[in-house]
Amino acid sequence: MSTTVLLVLLGVFGLAVGSFLNVVIVRVPSHESLLHPPSKCPQCEQAIRPRDNIPVLSWVLLKGRCRECGEPIPAGYPLVEVTNAVLWVVAGAWASWSLQLSSGGTVAVSVGFAALFSVLLALSVIDLELYILPNKITYPSILASLVVLPLLSWTIGEDVTWGLGRAVAGGLGYAGFLAVVLIAWDLIMRRPGMGVGDVKLAALLGLWVGWVSPYLVLYALIAASLIGLVAGGVAFVIRRENREYPYGPWMALGALLVLLAQEPILDVIL
Repeated sequence: MSTTVLLVLLGVFGLAVGSFLNVVIVRVPSHESLLHPPSKCPQCEQAIRPRDNIPVLSWVLLKGRCRECGEPIPAGYPLVEVTNAVLWVVAGAWASWSLQLSSGGTVAVSVGFAALFSVLLALSVIDLELYILPNKITYPSILASLVVLPLLSWTIGEDVTWGLGRAVAGGLGYAGFLAVVLIAWDLIMRRPGMGVGDVKLAALLGLWVGWVSPYLVLYALIAASLIGLVAGGVAFVIRRENREYPYGPWMALGALLVLLAQEPILDVIL
């Protein structure tokens, strides 16, 4: 499969998965089923017709309003869909041009990391809105990663044990460090700081970044810290008060940036 075809397919499927992510983002925190009932307008409670459920296009054609009652549809919905599509294309481009894999290996790694990016997007939006990282997403994602990453190693012709070992080392290293920081903060500052959910997210990120290279985990941590520091400073200036703010999105962004910059980073340290 050519790179162009792969990226187009990833973009199309990324939009479709992005539509499903909107359901995940809304329903998981409220402990609702992802399958039933069908999506409906929160105002008039009319079920959304299939023609009005096409990613991005339906929102544009409806001018951002419910067909039945005219209730505004938040722009966040198409934004999630577009962002997910972009992330899937980024995953494919990164796997195609940075990892130098065979055609089959490129497809497998692209899909694997695209799925990871979707999970991170859903978690980031939920964390930004509600300051939580739901266990219903993080736990299954960690368990699935322990199965998927060895399969990816096998797909690209790498020793499965070695690949899994790198991943586990990365996950334990990232999560372990944040766990120590969390405990120390609670003991010294006597008030809540980083949440346990961030430690679980660190385990997930460490698995995937560590699978690429355990050295990158440290850089992912540094990147997350710097981005989080800047975001926290901006939030403080805007709010004019010291309030809680989420750390999960910056961890996800830090890991993404480090993965995209893996070649120059590894060239320097190896």
